[in-house]
Amino acid sequence: MTEQGQRVAAVWRDPAFASAWSDGDTMGDLLTFPRRLAAALVAYDRPGTNLVVDVGSGPGAFLACFLEEFPAARGVWSDASEAMLARARDALAAHRDRVEFRLADMTDLAGGGIPAGADVIITSRAAHHLDRAGLAAFYRAAAGLLAPGGWLINLDHTGPEDVWDKRFRAVRPRFATPRRDEPKHHHNYPLTSIQDHLDAYARAGVTDVEIAWKAFFTCLFAGRKAGA
Repeated sequence: MTEQGQRVAAVWRDPAFASAWSDGDTMGDLLTFPRRLAAALVAYDRPGTNLVVDVGSGPGAFLACFLEEFPAARGVWSDASEAMLARARDALAAHRDRVEFRLADMTDLAGGGIPAGADVIITSRAAHHLDRAGLAAFYRAAAGLLAPGGWLINLDHTGPEDVWDKRFRAVRPRFATPRRDEPKHHHNYPLTSIQDHLDAYARAGVTDVEIAWKAFFTCLFAGRKAGA
């Protein structure tokens, strides 16, 4: 595990924090649509998808959505948190015969044994814990594991300019009211911007990219690797 990976994973390895965060997550309903949209986009372009890799999968909701969309596909769940692994096994029980579970650091995909030739690599609310260099390195490593024509999809938080940050924070409680007991976790680095993500995709050689959905601070980045 890299030094950055250790910093990112530290809090999520605490079983009490992982449970409290999962139980108190207020974004579940809001993210149902972009998860389904991501799966639908891949299904339209790559209906024969056989391998879905979810990096920083946490409880496994994003992976579950793809496994439902592609009933013949196999999935790889990966995360650095053993606490999340226990939750994911329960959440993905309906697909247990098609899922491989790997404890892996998202900053060292090769070291985590993430297989190459994936039809789609997805990640959700994990890469925003990386700095710009770490984000670029992650996209580059993930793109290298994709099959030609494969998809790299990230549903993640971004850091807007101060004025938009203030506006979003002012109106967000009208749509997703945080629970008072919702656990807080710090970020080791300033949140990367939308442009940082687009630049990182480009440096990874993935230039067919779109922001397929956006709400407040959260964006669905969908990029298709060149090839078949």
